[in-house]
Amino acid sequence: MRNSKIFFLALIPALLLLNSCANVNSNILFKIPKGDQFKFDSLPLKPSEDYKLGVGDRFSFLFGTNSGEKIILNQSGVNTSNGGGNNNALMNQQRNQFTYLVRQDGYVNLPLIGEVKLSNKTIVEAEDTLVNLLSKNYLNPFVQIRITNQRVIIFPGKGDAMVVYLQNTNTSLLEALAMAGGIREEGRANSIKLMRKTEKGREIYKIDLSTIGGLNEAQMIVQSNDYIYVDFKSRVASSILAEIAPWLSLITTGLLTYSIINPQ
Repeated sequence: MRNSKIFFLALIPALLLLNSCANVNSNILFKIPKGDQFKFDSLPLKPSEDYKLGVGDRFSFLFGTNSGEKIILNQSGVNTSNGGGNNNALMNQQRNQFTYLVRQDGYVNLPLIGEVKLSNKTIVEAEDTLVNLLSKNYLNPFVQIRITNQRVIIFPGKGDAMVVYLQNTNTSLLEALAMAGGIREEGRANSIKLMRKTEKGREIYKIDLSTIGGLNEAQMIVQSNDYIYVDFKSRVASSILAEIAPWLSLITTGLLTYSIINPQ
C-alpha cells in the first residue's frame, strides 16, 4: 500500500512536468522546423520597387490648379486675394486633410473625380492617374498623395507586439525598432526576421544586429506591412517551474492535510 502511495505521488509531478514541457515557449512564432533546409532571402537594404497602394490603404491628397501655384503662394504667405473664393477653398482643403480608403474592389471614391481604381499603383502612378482625370476640367492640375496608414508590425522579443505607423518613406529598421521600444531583455539581437510582402509572396530576411558589423543591416529601409519578429531566448527551467508551481503548491497542501488527518 505504501509503495502504491509513493508511486502515485511520484507520478503526479512527472505528469505535470510533461504537460508543462508542452506549454513552455508555446508563444514562439515563425519557428523553422528542425532539419528543414529553409533558406533566407537576400537582404535588400532598399526596397526593390516602390510601394504600391493596396486594399485597406488610406491616403490624403492635395490638389491645386496651375501646377499648384496657389499652394506655393499660400505657403509663402503671398497675398492671393484675387479669386478669393478658390483661394479659400484651397486653404480649407489644406486645413482639412480628409483621408480616402482603397476598397476591397481596388476603387476609391474621390471628390471631383468619382470612383477610380488605384490599387496596385505606386504613388507616382496614382498621382499621374488623378492628374489625367482632373485635367479634363482644370488647367494644369497638381496632385500630391500621402499614405496615412503606412505601418509595420513589430514583435520585439518576449512581450507585447506593436503596430508602428511610419511617418516617412525612409524609415530604417533601427528606427522602427526604436519606435517599438527597442529589443526586449530576452530578445535575440542576432536573430531578427523581417517578412515582406512581394508579388511572389512573403520574402523572409534574417538580420543580425548583435555586433557593430550589423550597422549596415540596421539601415535597411522598412516598407508598409512588413512584419519584424525578434526571436527570444528560451528559458526552459524557469518556464517549467512557473507552470508547475501552482500544482506543486496544491499537492503539497493536500499531502500536508492528509498527513495531519492520517498520521499513520
